[in-house]
Parts: sequence; structure tokens; C-alpha cells
Amino acid sequence: MGHKQGALAGRAKTGIPGLDELLQGGLIRNSSVLLRGTCGTGKTVFCLQYLTFGALHNEPGILLSVEESRDDIIRESAKFGWNILSLEKQKKLAVITRQTQYSLTISKLEKTARQLGANRIVIDSIPALFSSYPNELRVSEWRSAFHLLCKILTESCNSTAILITEEGWSEGVQFEEYVPKGVLELHQKMIEGIARKFLLIKKMREVRHSRRMHLYEVTGKGFTIFIPRRMEMEVV
Repeated sequence: MGHKQGALAGRAKTGIPGLDELLQGGLIRNSSVLLRGTCGTGKTVFCLQYLTFGALHNEPGILLSVEESRDDIIRESAKFGWNILSLEKQKKLAVITRQTQYSLTISKLEKTARQLGANRIVIDSIPALFSSYPNELRVSEWRSAFHLLCKILTESCNSTAILITEEGWSEGVQFEEYVPKGVLELHQKMIEGIARKFLLIKKMREVRHSRRMHLYEVTGKGFTIFIPRRMEMEVV
């Protein structure tokens, strides 16, 4: 795909306040990270913020939206002040949707990544992507297909990818945790009658990271993680 100026140095900063501090500066470049959470925890907002931040800092990105339409994504982004249409016109961001077949969807993703010189890719979501094509991609093939997909994203596309998933989508055998470099989990708990949201870095290879649950909020400005001023960082 060619050299991307400045893209391979250091870490891929997420643009999520608080998260980069927990990851020694950001995500490891050319790696894949799984983002798991239940409905309403802010998974899509998290990823839109990641892509928008990259686009505004010379790192073009792609969102493969399997379930939501382009119009829905554009409207949702506008609530946080993110102008997707403007970024698309500047060729800093692309929002693509699924094709009639899984293989065609992946081909379009690769082609768009080459054209854009994409540094960041988000797939929303893996369960929807795989289960949408029951005649082409059987459940028994999900593991090998997921492994190949991660390889395409990080090696063929040379991108730092976030893959959105849900609890239990792989029928109780969470093979998807073993392939990516990291696993982030978003949890929602009722505490004294108030719904509180927490982020857990379940796994992040090659990174010293916190093992605590960290409170976060999704406001009109996006996703923010709260971390204590002094925090002991533990080796995974």
C-alpha cells in the first residue's frame, strides 16, 4: 500500500480522553483490537471518535457499517460535532456498507483502504458481518475467517483496526479474543439506582496497562474515561 508518512512512528492515539494514558500512549500500530459491549454502552461512538480523531490528525480511516446506513452514521456523528461528509470530501474518511456477499464486502474494504491510504479501520460489527451471509460463511468457518480478516486489516491494509463485537456471538467459544492484539470491554452496571458505565482493558499484548474497571461517560462531546491521578500500572 506504500509508505504513509509519519504513520508508523509511535502509537496510534485513540482520541479517547483517558484511554491513551492507560495504554502507554495509544494502540500498537498495525494491530487489531476487539471492542466488546452490550447495547447502549457506546461502542459505535467510541469508534467514530477514534476514526474522526485520526482523520483530523493525518490518519485517514474507514468505517465498515454492516447494520446502520450511511445516513444514520452521518446523523449520529453530527450530534457530537463530527462532520463526516466534510471529512469524506477531503478523502480523510470513508463510510462503506456491506455488499451482497461477504467476499465482495471485504474486497470493497481492501480497495477503499488502498485508495484512501487508510491508517485506521473500524468494522461495526463482526457478528452482523458474519451472520449476514449464512449461505456463504458457515459458523464452523468463523474462526478461520476471523483470523484471515484480522490479517487482511493489519497486513494487507496496513491499518490499526477496531472490531466491534457482542457477548456470546461465537456460541460460547470466544475464539475472537485470541486473535487480536487487544480486547476492550464496555460494561454497564446499576449502582444506587444509577446506570454507570465502565471500561476494562481485558488484554493488550506488549503494553503495560491497568487491570481496573474505569468509569466513563458519553456526553455531547463524545467518549471520556476517568482515571485516578495516581494509578499503579501492572504488567499483563
